[in-house]
Amino acid sequence: MARHVYMDWYAVERDQARALAGRIKAEVPAQWGRSIDAMAIRPASDPVWQRYSGWLDRLQKFRTDHREVITWNMPDVEVCQRAETVANEIGELLSLWPTPLTMPEQAQLVRQVCKALGVEPPAGDTAASLVERGKSLFWWRQVLRKKVARLLEHGFIKQGLVNFRDGAYVSNEAVERRLLQLKRNEALLAKCLVRNEAGQVYTLKELAAVSVANPEVRRGELMARIRGCEEFADAAGHVGTFATLTCPSRFHSALFPAKGSRQPPRRNPKYEGASPRDAQLWLRTMWARSRAEFQREGLQVYGFRVAEPHHDGCPHWHALLWTDSPQAMERVQFILRKHWLSEDGTQPGARKNRAHFKPMTKGGAAGYMVKYVAKNVVGGQLGEDGQHLDAPGGDQLDMFNVESGAVTGAQRVEAWASLWRIRQFQAIGQPPVTVWREMRRVTKDQVEHARMTGEPLAWRTWGAVHRHGEEQASWSRYMQCMGGVCRKRTEWTLQVAKRCTEAVNQYGETVPKKVAVGVEMPSGRWLVSRRQLWKRVVEGRQNPESRASMARPWTGFNNCTARLTGELRRAFLGRGRHEIEDWTTPAVPTQPATGLGRAPSPRF
Repeated sequence: MARHVYMDWYAVERDQARALAGRIKAEVPAQWGRSIDAMAIRPASDPVWQRYSGWLDRLQKFRTDHREVITWNMPDVEVCQRAETVANEIGELLSLWPTPLTMPEQAQLVRQVCKALGVEPPAGDTAASLVERGKSLFWWRQVLRKKVARLLEHGFIKQGLVNFRDGAYVSNEAVERRLLQLKRNEALLAKCLVRNEAGQVYTLKELAAVSVANPEVRRGELMARIRGCEEFADAAGHVGTFATLTCPSRFHSALFPAKGSRQPPRRNPKYEGASPRDAQLWLRTMWARSRAEFQREGLQVYGFRVAEPHHDGCPHWHALLWTDSPQAMERVQFILRKHWLSEDGTQPGARKNRAHFKPMTKGGAAGYMVKYVAKNVVGGQLGEDGQHLDAPGGDQLDMFNVESGAVTGAQRVEAWASLWRIRQFQAIGQPPVTVWREMRRVTKDQVEHARMTGEPLAWRTWGAVHRHGEEQASWSRYMQCMGGVCRKRTEWTLQVAKRCTEAVNQYGETVPKKVAVGVEMPSGRWLVSRRQLWKRVVEGRQNPESRASMARPWTGFNNCTARLTGELRRAFLGRGRHEIEDWTTPAVPTQPATGLGRAPSPRF
């Protein structure tokens, strides 16, 4: 009789566990089903009679640990609906309050709602702007999309479902969300029409295709900068190194199998639940400490840094660094190794892989970096075998297992960087690229006039950033014109000329607005870049033939932004910081840099 009662209770626990497993599977992403099924396997330490009771306990603990994921597991349409609901209810709650609330009390109410939903409260300059954000559908949609995407992806990582076998770098669900977002953005840009001063009508999608938002344009600019930086270093006789900087084991959720092994990835027992964003912040902290020590010791270090994911989503850095001597390079490597091993430096393999350096050969920097640019920007193959070099210890990662359907490795990396807000490429110690871009928009007549009036630097820089026949634009010569490397922001020979205004945003805040309008020379004079005034149009369309046949404005000055914003006199005279002196000193202005003939009187 006792045995019969025992077997009935055994069957009851089994049925309860099966039912709970089914409910959890319906509440979490479908890919988590494998983790839930794995809980049915009895650990060797549990007795046989606890087979189903232990399974039931593991399922209940799983549901408790991932309660927030279960709550927010929803498609983007439902996220937008919830954002609209929250924004409307906050507005109704503030309007229906029995007694009128002061603005600080309304702000506190918005903070309490954010706390209940598990999001950071808005950071407004005033209590009124904070409340406006709390009532904004746009703000809540942005915040909740970010929360849901990161929460679900972190859950995938904790389950060990982000690895080279199950969609490396990010989960398949995160890739799908990103592709849908890009599709929405592309449709929006294709519908937005703008008209310039010449009457030409374009879509924002067409304009984005000729900017650095286009991956091909971005790749070309990156490679030109890498090649130019290498040429500058070789001409100066500087020493280079290629550094690979990784995180401690506690940031890795999955272990890569041994080189040459076909074993599946394993869960890392040292993983402490950190997200890729946490790992990136750790890398940034170590770099900040190293950079501070470089400055204290007078070490000038410049180059490029690339951030990319391991197969489990944990970021690591590749850095292409140069300095002036072998002794200085040894010191740079010592400092980097010291800080990267300052935490968990005694772990197995830490001294070998945490901070790894490879000496650079002359002319080899572009070859080292081209595969990382191709992988992270356009998805180019790294070799005939189509493999990516991002596994711990330099192992090859087979791209056949990384790709999911038509999704390339570059798309997965882009989705990873967008999800965790990780900057992929960073120049170190080099002149600003904004001056390079603005100088490419400056007309030739302006730099010719600057050369004739005693400022040949603008002419040399303009020649460096433009292609002349078979001679390509040279980032190396641009670096020389800008004063070399490792300068403070205000010490570069050329600065970005900015038009500073104020604008009122959608939350009622008056915010400063700085718009680049050209290049400022050492004398303070401006070289105005070619720009068009674009306005949104409701409807309009032109075919490519009519666009190409339209006449170009009769002078380069016609495209000056300043004449459209009430700053004509400042940009026309090109006096920059010296404008105050022009008003106080009764001097005759020089010929303007626009090549329009005699300058007008300063009284107009």
